[in-house]
Amino acid sequence: MTRATRREPRGFALLLVLLVASLLSAMALGLATIVSSTQLAVGNFGEGTAMLYAAEAGVELAARELAREPAWDAVLSGTTRSALADGPPLGARAIPSGGTVSLQVETNQLNCGRATACTPGQMAANAPDRPWGANNPVWRPFIYGPVDRLVRPARTMPGYLLVWIADDSREADDRPLADSSSADGRGRGIVRVRAEVFGSGGARRAVEAELARVCREIDGGVVCQPGIRVQAWREVRQLVP
Repeated sequence: MTRATRREPRGFALLLVLLVASLLSAMALGLATIVSSTQLAVGNFGEGTAMLYAAEAGVELAARELAREPAWDAVLSGTTRSALADGPPLGARAIPSGGTVSLQVETNQLNCGRATACTPGQMAANAPDRPWGANNPVWRPFIYGPVDRLVRPARTMPGYLLVWIADDSREADDRPLADSSSADGRGRGIVRVRAEVFGSGGARRAVEAELARVCREIDGGVVCQPGIRVQAWREVRQLVP
């Protein structure tokens, strides 16, 4: 009886040590998880911010390229693209950070909300984000390629940049593939641009803007100043399909 009684404190101490060790291990694991999650969140925030800046740079790049075009009809119809585009707007492109992006699928999604080719009726259908019917914008790829090749960001950005051009919504001439030729000049010299950056793991950031030439009537003619003005801008928030 005396011998058994003397062993009880020793067993209790061992049990206490095991409980404390388990508690400390759980706390250490929880702390490591918190640190890892924080680092991941900070990294994702930094990557997302860099992608947004790259998309904004894509808008500025489109403005510079459009300033070199004397007329925008060929750009709006898709027959003229920037010399910076990495080939015809067909097929898939590799995202430097991993994965691919299909130029045709992304363009179709913008024009009619489908992955397959859009019919004229589908592009002219009214929708919450496309309520202008026959004057709905018809997006055409204008600039596209790896971010680091096109905009040279301050930090390495292994993403893919895709910039589309479309006619603005002011026009009511039922000619979305041509700039306005109306006598009142409504919508003339104004286009919409959408720049989107595709990153790793399905990450993407997009910006839409309205670009305009600065033109004035002088002595019965129209004289346009050099350069393009960004007169409206917004970040596009969307669900990843």
